[in-house]
Amino acid sequence: MIILLPLIASNLYKESERFANNYNTTNDVIENDVVKHDVISALYLLMLGYNANYYYRWGIIDNICIVLLYILTFLISIFSAYLSFTCDWKGMFNDITIRLLFAFSAFMLGPFYLVWFFLINYLGKMC
Repeated sequence: MIILLPLIASNLYKESERFANNYNTTNDVIENDVVKHDVISALYLLMLGYNANYYYRWGIIDNICIVLLYILTFLISIFSAYLSFTCDWKGMFNDITIRLLFAFSAFMLGPFYLVWFFLINYLGKMC
């Protein structure tokens, strides 16, 4: 009987561990178990029509598209920083440090800065 006790204890431990890891059976996942994706991967899944909260089997083409989306967002941020740096708002900001600060903030804001640039700077003829 003492020899069988470790076998029974390890079996009971596996049964209790399954409930502690948010799994109610061996193959079923509880609804609270949510898959975490980064923002661009979640947007890619939403563009394809998938729910980003569920598991998705990534293929090679999917990974290439994700990399292209990262490159596109980086290029948008670079373009925003360039537009911000070249704009001096009709001579109001000629100091290089202020222009670099605005360029850095435009880089961080990315596409939001492009909308602001179009509405304020381009239509308002500030640049």
